[in-house]
Parts: sequence; structure tokens; C-alpha cells
Amino acid sequence: MRRYLVVANQTLGGRELREEIRQRVAAGDASFYVLVPDTRAANYHVVPAAGGLVPMPSLATSYGGPGTDEEATEEARGRLSRVLAELAELGVEAEGHLGNPHPLEAVQEALRDHDFDEVIVATLPKRISRWLGSDVPHQIERRFGLPVTTVVGRA
Repeated sequence: MRRYLVVANQTLGGRELREEIRQRVAAGDASFYVLVPDTRAANYHVVPAAGGLVPMPSLATSYGGPGTDEEATEEARGRLSRVLAELAELGVEAEGHLGNPHPLEAVQEALRDHDFDEVIVATLPKRISRWLGSDVPHQIERRFGLPVTTVVGRA
């Protein structure tokens, strides 16, 4: 059985990630561990700028984001629950949890208790993705020696 670590938050449940997971399921026996870095409200939909991080206008992303860290956590928890329920409906072995807000630290913590064959990182488009801006997928690959597939979702 192939074991996949899925790392996602705002794109969790998106069409692009669903398709990637379906391809893995169709390829044979697979299990999934869904890790949701618990992103702080201030970090939703931000882009790098010369002077630091600047929030994206809600018109540009069609989503203003949660107002508080508690709302951000509840939204993430809801996305995780929905994805785990969808995987269960497909008859796929899956579990997951909310993790450290920093994706590399969250992955390191998940690897303490689990072994995976591949990591699937689902992220926002490059123009607004903090994860792509800081090269998270390649950092995971280099740091942990696992193959990484990057799935870019829609904002």
C-alpha cells in the first residue's frame, strides 16, 4: 500500500487536489494522511512585497479570509473533516490532523509518527502563495528525502 502525506489548508477540498488524490486511488491500494498547517488569520492570502508581507485585497482573491485565528482554525478543521469524510465515502483509508502553522515543522512532526512514500503539497497559485514563495515543496523534498508532488489550486 502506498502511503501519501497530503499537506494543504486553503486549497484543501479543491478540484485540483481531489483529482490528484483520485489518480492515486485509481493507481492502486493507497492510504492518505491529511496534514493541515493551522495558518493564522493574518497569513491568509498574502503576497510577498519588498517591505514584507502585504494582505491581498479581497477583490483580487474573492475571499477576505477569517477575521481571527480562532475562525481560521475552525475553517481549517471544517475543510479537514469534509475531506476525510469524502475519502471515507470512497472507501479510502485516511486520517489527519491540524498541525503547526509552519508547514515544514508540521511535516517534521507528522514524520515522527508516520512513514510516507510521497508528499502531496496543495497550494495557492504562485502570485499569492506563501508556500511557493518560500519554496516549501522543494524544502520538504530536500529536508526529508521524500518525493513531492505540488498541486496548485485556485484562489
